[in-house]
Amino acid sequence: MLQTFSFSVLFGILTLCLSVAAASFPDPLKLSGSAIIHDPSLVQRASDGKYFLFTTHNRGGILTATNLAGPWTSVGSILTKDSVINLPGKDDIWAPDVSFHNGQYYAYYSVSTFGSQNSAIGLATSSSMDPGTWTDHGQVIASKTGAQYNTIDGNLVVDENGAPLLTFGSFWSNIFQIKLGSNFQSTSGSPVQVSFNSTSPQPEEGAFVWKHGSFYYLFFSSGTCCGFDANNLPPAGNEYKVFVGRSSSAHGPFVDKSGKDLRKTGGTLVLASHGNIYAPGGQSIFTDSKSGKDIFVYHYVPVNSPKPYSDEYSSLGLNAIDWGSGWPVLTSI
Repeated sequence: MLQTFSFSVLFGILTLCLSVAAASFPDPLKLSGSAIIHDPSLVQRASDGKYFLFTTHNRGGILTATNLAGPWTSVGSILTKDSVINLPGKDDIWAPDVSFHNGQYYAYYSVSTFGSQNSAIGLATSSSMDPGTWTDHGQVIASKTGAQYNTIDGNLVVDENGAPLLTFGSFWSNIFQIKLGSNFQSTSGSPVQVSFNSTSPQPEEGAFVWKHGSFYYLFFSSGTCCGFDANNLPPAGNEYKVFVGRSSSAHGPFVDKSGKDLRKTGGTLVLASHGNIYAPGGQSIFTDSKSGKDIFVYHYVPVNSPKPYSDEYSSLGLNAIDWGSGWPVLTSI
């Protein structure tokens, strides 16, 4: 989720920009109708195969569909009232991260305002994901102005020892992890940095960790995510895009395909702008039981819309993942 800065400062990592320019990417799955979303989390309910899509805003908006291609229908929100976390932004939660553990669904959400470190990650749980069934448990971790990190964009992963681990962060020294207790809410120890882009303004956020084979893959978004002016776009390659590193441990250290540590401005490019797809990011992954494929889920800003390059029309992107090389390569669905 975006933390607004003056993005006149170039991110300017030449090797990454060259990679963006040289790469080609498949278009996302064509949807029936539209799904206006941001920072999507997509989960398929095991009991009936229904798809639940969660989004920033609307207190954690929920859309559902019986087919991955839609049509997607807005059915409500995770929270029926403001978050119990008493911070600015409690009425407009961001970046829900939803997954199933111990017989229930866990939704980690962010409370903050643009450009602020006065932030918190909260937790809500449900047995079904249906609107009106979620219980808000409140704060998991928080940050204040001057902290090393910013506590938004939480993502839950269970590590190689079966212990829950929360990955989070946006700008301000980028991506961190903290251990969670068996209740998936209490924390232990101090946050540990796992990814860092040294180029001002340190534009990494939206981390997501996914286990495949013998590796844990840390995905993150980097660049300007939103607030675009069609007449004054950032330099090509400085808009949102997705990178990845991997490790044999959920705790890292994570390295990219060339062996560069993510804590040293590393990252292998997964997805960037192409065609009608601009500034893709806010990614997550789920395994579709119907196809057996891992599906890469993200938002993008459509170039062709009633307001070109406007994130008012931020849309759902879906691609399959080919893991054949040991690294994620996006394919058409």
